[in-house]
Amino acid sequence: MATETERPLTDALTAIKTRRAIKEYLQTEIPREWIEELLDAAHWAPNHKLTHPWRFHVFTGAGRERLVSARQAAVRWAAEKKGTQPSEDELRFAREKCFSSPVIIIVSMVGDENKITDQENYAACWCAIENLLVAAAARGLGSYPSTGAWIDQNFVGPVLGLTEKERPVSCIFLGYSEQKTMAKRLPVEKHTTWYTES
Repeated sequence: MATETERPLTDALTAIKTRRAIKEYLQTEIPREWIEELLDAAHWAPNHKLTHPWRFHVFTGAGRERLVSARQAAVRWAAEKKGTQPSEDELRFAREKCFSSPVIIIVSMVGDENKITDQENYAACWCAIENLLVAAAARGLGSYPSTGAWIDQNFVGPVLGLTEKERPVSCIFLGYSEQKTMAKRLPVEKHTTWYTES
């Protein structure tokens, strides 16, 4: 990963092949213009009829404290489903997770009453997320898209001020990292069928 004084740029194929889920971050601040560049890359994702369904909510510095209540609410909800109470360790971990990377981006989407359009919008949001992740890798930054109960059950909705037509899609952790990663993928031939004759 890059240091705070470097600003590398790898080609698209290299970025795609070297991008991996990073879960250990340095607390080095990322310049706002770098984050804006990644959001712009996300914004160029394909979206049918140019609905631009994505919304980006960026949390840095003390702003990450706003996420703690949602994360802890999800922990309490999960414990209640099991008929138990959350432990102090679970609640503490939920808080720490909100500060585990210097930047956290929540991606939400504007839904649509038309089921097909809604599915297209959801897919478009994930295309935007992948654009952001690849752009981050190209710039030497680590990233990790995450969901979980606080996203799936919309505990984060009140924090973001989401309307009834909106819902969260994913949480992206972003930052510098020294975590070692290893590229693991099966050969593409295992998942490919060619049709060359009628």
